[in-house]
Amino acid sequence: MSGFPIDKRVTVRKAEDRDNQSVLELSPKCAQFGMITMYPDRSPVFNRIHHLLDAGSYHMLAVNGNRVVGTLGTMHTDYFFRDEPVRTAYFMDFKVDPDFRLGITAYRLVKTSIDLEHEAGTRMALATLLKNNDDPMVFTKGRGGFPASLYLGDNRIYNFVPIRKIKIDSRFVIRPAVEADIPDLVDLYNRYYRTYRLAPRMTEKKFRHYITQIDGLSLGCFYVALEQGSIKAVVAAWDAGSIKRFMVIKSNFKVKLISGLVKFLSFFGRMPEPIRINQPLKQLTLVLYAHDHCNEALSALFRYVNNKNIGGEYSIIQLQIHEDDPANESLKGLTGISVYSEIHLFTDTLQFAREIQNTVGLVHLEFPNYI
Repeated sequence: MSGFPIDKRVTVRKAEDRDNQSVLELSPKCAQFGMITMYPDRSPVFNRIHHLLDAGSYHMLAVNGNRVVGTLGTMHTDYFFRDEPVRTAYFMDFKVDPDFRLGITAYRLVKTSIDLEHEAGTRMALATLLKNNDDPMVFTKGRGGFPASLYLGDNRIYNFVPIRKIKIDSRFVIRPAVEADIPDLVDLYNRYYRTYRLAPRMTEKKFRHYITQIDGLSLGCFYVALEQGSIKAVVAAWDAGSIKRFMVIKSNFKVKLISGLVKFLSFFGRMPEPIRINQPLKQLTLVLYAHDHCNEALSALFRYVNNKNIGGEYSIIQLQIHEDDPANESLKGLTGISVYSEIHLFTDTLQFAREIQNTVGLVHLEFPNYI
């Protein structure tokens, strides 16, 4: 017996509230393989964060009977190109049950979503695909009626372990952000975002929405680095566990070696929580970082968060950054492992794609584009 279901009839439609449990049950069947084999768990409501970030977000489902066998989510935001907003879709949560990967289920999910975005007038779409995962790459090659993507480089997913105290540059005073900082932070974000070819923008309304509506992302999670009273950098240390957590299935030799080292060193001092199989990964995520042409200030913040969490409840601290971003210099001195995903951009016309391709600069992804 092949194990494939006899009835392969699949319906593609938008997710409804009644689908929640079946979508959650699909996730463990579509584990992410790598240094740590794990799957994302967004219980109790799989799309709660997406609706908080974009009321028009949706998930297309492939349904066989009452069973969800595939998902593809879409969120919307404005990315700015040449200082002009462009409606942009972000494709995420692309999962297909292993029993349905030999047919056209994936094709139908992608085709339906692209058609909907085209009808809505969406000009750009972004997707991040795990490096060396060849299965979804077919949708980036311009075959089967799909537009070819513009490859924008690799997104570095850096996971560092707060295992030792690191010296912080004494030029900077680090403290939690306060209410009075908000106008300056909004201004800092926008000056920082303008250094990229493609990036979002910040408004005070959006910032306040983040700190009041997103679980775990209160103003007290933000830290600022000041030099002579001026804010030079900011970062938010976000525990997103109430919204999304990764369930660990197994880990490779390198991760086991680090975990073993952590356990051994715990006999001599405070160490982070070890990575445990069949348990959620204890992770702190660094988001909404920016600096005022001062990588040193950003480095001071990253080191501060590292030092603050030595011997704490988190196994790793994660942040995402373009591999060619000069801000990678700010990560020096931290102990960690990198994973990479490819950034692909789709546009409504070939001419628009060429305009973007011929413009110098990087793309900056923020947490709505990888949560």
